[in-house]
Amino acid sequence: MKKSAFFVVENLIKMLKNLALLASLFFVCAILSSCNKTEEENIVVIEPEEETSAYGLIAVTRDDVILSKSVTCTYTQTKEQTISFPVGGKRVSKVHVNAGDSVKTGDLLIELSEDNLGSQIDELEYKIAKNTLLLGYLDKAEEFDKQSAYNSFVYYTDKDEDDLKKYDKNIESIERDYDYRREDYNDEIEFDKKKLSALKSEQSGSKIYATMNGTVYSVADHLEGSTSKKDEVVMKIVDSRSGFFETADEDCQRLFKEGDVIEMSIVYGDASGDYELTPYNISSWGDIQRFDILSGPDNEGIDVGTTGTLKLVLERKDSVLCLPLGAIYHADGKPYVYILDENNFRQMVWIETGLTGDDKVEITKGLSEGDKVVYK
Repeated sequence: MKKSAFFVVENLIKMLKNLALLASLFFVCAILSSCNKTEEENIVVIEPEEETSAYGLIAVTRDDVILSKSVTCTYTQTKEQTISFPVGGKRVSKVHVNAGDSVKTGDLLIELSEDNLGSQIDELEYKIAKNTLLLGYLDKAEEFDKQSAYNSFVYYTDKDEDDLKKYDKNIESIERDYDYRREDYNDEIEFDKKKLSALKSEQSGSKIYATMNGTVYSVADHLEGSTSKKDEVVMKIVDSRSGFFETADEDCQRLFKEGDVIEMSIVYGDASGDYELTPYNISSWGDIQRFDILSGPDNEGIDVGTTGTLKLVLERKDSVLCLPLGAIYHADGKPYVYILDENNFRQMVWIETGLTGDDKVEITKGLSEGDKVVYK
């Protein structure tokens, strides 16, 4: 019986506490309502501060209020060689490099099957050389035939008018014959040269070379043994000696000018650390903004695709009255704080604020430097 009576009393005490809490809440609502009606009353008693251990007091001080945001930027290369096939339908016979390899200008990267291109080129080059030589002999041969015709006219004819006409016709025939032969040789040589050029172009397309010093950034999967597709990009080389951090953010356009120094951090990877960047060629900025590296950790280099974080200061107020964000509350969109009076009662003070920063809020009215407010 004594134990049951104890539980009844305990429950009765809990009910009384709950009723007291409800009464306190109704009292707060009434006070807030009266504040909206009588704006002249700036301080209102809310309740005694019972749980002092859960709260502390913080003073209104002068400090810098900064509103910032983080922007992700990515390391890219501006100088690169994109390798694609100049012809289609060829078998990829050999790939000479892998991703990550260093290459120099002129290094052979990829070979396509040439079939019998080599022998066709050799045959055409021989034919062109032979016809060019024969073309050069025609002048001597023509001169010899004309001399033979003249000798025959002088030594084996009566040199009368009929013989002279026959001689003239013979010379005309010799000249006409050699003109035709020259034309045939020139036509054949020109045709073979065009054909040779096409074959050499095809052969050149069968061997793809590096046109810059750099690092092989990517190679298509299962490339060797596959069939080429015209203009298909299969490899990329980048210049590992120079690069930029890129981002696309409207705030960058308005915040920065040439020569500004921007902080950036890389959290993961071999290049992790704190860096200083500066805008690169800001006059050419469009949707993409580029930043050059001024300083950073002494490491092996930054891989393409590495991401960093820029801290942009959107707005700041220097040396202004301020409080931490957690010390300020809002009711109906209006800011207020709690202070303690001499009786340890919390009082609500309506205030006016300016810039709300990352962790501090500017106080423009309602409090003075040194005033202490309740801070949870």
